[in-house]
Amino acid sequence: MATDEYFTGITRYVPAQTSDVYHLVNADDVKSPLQILPMHAFAQLALKLGVTHPYWQYRFSFSILAIINVLILGWVFLNYPGPTNDKIRSVRFLIFGFFFLAPFAFTRPMFESLAAPWVALSALFASRYDQLEFRKDLLLSVIFISIAFMMRQQVGICALALVMLPLFKKRPKDFVSVCLIGLLTFVILGVPDYFLRGGFHYSLFAILKYNIAYGSSYATHPIYTYPVLIFFLCFGPWWIMKFPAGFWKNHFRSYRVEWLMLGLFVVLHSSFPQKWERFLISMIPLFIILLSPLFLLLWEDAKTRRFRLGTLIAFNLILFIPATFFPPQKNLIELSQYIDQHPEINTVIRVNNTPEWITDAFIKNPKFNFRDVSEKDLSALAPDYCSDILVISRSLANKVNLEFWTFEAKLNVNAIEEIAFKLNPTKNVRRAPLMIFKGKNNCLKYQK
Repeated sequence: MATDEYFTGITRYVPAQTSDVYHLVNADDVKSPLQILPMHAFAQLALKLGVTHPYWQYRFSFSILAIINVLILGWVFLNYPGPTNDKIRSVRFLIFGFFFLAPFAFTRPMFESLAAPWVALSALFASRYDQLEFRKDLLLSVIFISIAFMMRQQVGICALALVMLPLFKKRPKDFVSVCLIGLLTFVILGVPDYFLRGGFHYSLFAILKYNIAYGSSYATHPIYTYPVLIFFLCFGPWWIMKFPAGFWKNHFRSYRVEWLMLGLFVVLHSSFPQKWERFLISMIPLFIILLSPLFLLLWEDAKTRRFRLGTLIAFNLILFIPATFFPPQKNLIELSQYIDQHPEINTVIRVNNTPEWITDAFIKNPKFNFRDVSEKDLSALAPDYCSDILVISRSLANKVNLEFWTFEAKLNVNAIEEIAFKLNPTKNVRRAPLMIFKGKNNCLKYQK
C-alpha cells in the first residue's frame, strides 16, 4: 500500500460517515478531488447499503472499482483492432488473466490503477483510427485519455500521440478536431478545481510545482530506470532470440500508437528524479497489447522453443501466485484489525519507529497512541498498563523480556515483500514482518 494511496486516498473517503466532497483534498494536497471522487461515491453507497465499518466500506469500494476495471479491460482486449484471429485474442486474454502484474495492479484503489482501463480504451480507438481513419475514433480516443488524465494527470502526456497521428497521415481537419476536443476536455476538467480549490487546474499546477521543488528529496534513480524496469517486467531476457525476418518492422508499424504512448510516458517520467515502480501501473494494458504477438510467436513455435516457453510460464507463475493471492502490506492492515478488535488498547509501543504508520482509518473508533522506545531499552521494557501492546519487527523478538510480555500474534507479509525487506531493509521498513506482545495478566504490578 503506497503512502499516497492511503494518506491522500483511503483516509479521504473512509469512514464514509465523516467524508464529504468538499474535504476530499487538503489545502496542501497535489491531488485533484476528481481523482478521489469515484472511491468516495462507492464508499457512500456502501454506507447507504448499511455497511458501517470503515474497513468494509474500503473493501466494498475497491471491489466495485476492480469489477469496473476488469470489465472495461476485458472488452478492450476482446475488441482490440489489428490481427483479429482467435489465437491472438486468446493470447491477450491469457496474458490479461495470468500476467503476474495484472490482477494485483488492476484491482488496487490507486490512481494509477484507476487510469489504466481508460488508457487502454484510448489506445484501442487510436489504433482503430490509425487503421480505418474514422475521425470519430480519434475523438473518442481523446475523450478516454482525458478521463485517464482525470484519474492521474501524468498520463495526459499520452495525448500527444493522438495529436501526432493526424499529422503522420496528413489529415489537417482531423488535427484541428483533435486539438479542439482536447482543449475542450482540458477546460472542462479544470473547472471543478476552480470551485473546490480556488484555481483553474489548481491540482495540475500544484503537482508540477511539487515535483520540481521536492522531487529530488524522494528516492532518486538514474534516467535509464524505467526502460530497464519495463524490459524485465515484460520478460525481456526471454525475447533475446532470433525473430522471423520483418517481425519487428511489422510490429512497430502495427502498434505504433501503443509505442508512442509508452515512449512519451517513459520520457516524461524519466525526467523527474523520483521513479517509483507503481507509476508504470497505468501502462500495463499497453504491455499486454505489445507482448501478445511475441507470446503468440513463441507459442506457435513451441516445439523448437519448448525450454524458453516453459521457463517463461514457470517464472511468471512463481510471481503470479504471491502477487495475486497474498495482499500487500498485510502486516499493517492486520495490526489495524487487531487494534480494532481490542478497543481497550491505548498505547502501541514501537521500536526504531517501526511501524512508522498503520492503516488506522480501518479502525472504527481509533483512540490509541504510539510510544517510541529505543532498541537498547527493549530487554528491560515493561508495560505501564495492561492496555499497552508492544509491536516490533520480527528480528527483535528475541530481545523482548518475557517476564513482562506474552506473545500475542505474528503479522507476516507476502513472499515478495519479505524478499524486498531482506534485500533492502532500510527502504522497506513497512514491509517488515511484525510481532505483537501483550502485557502479562499481572502487568499492573509493573505500573510506574
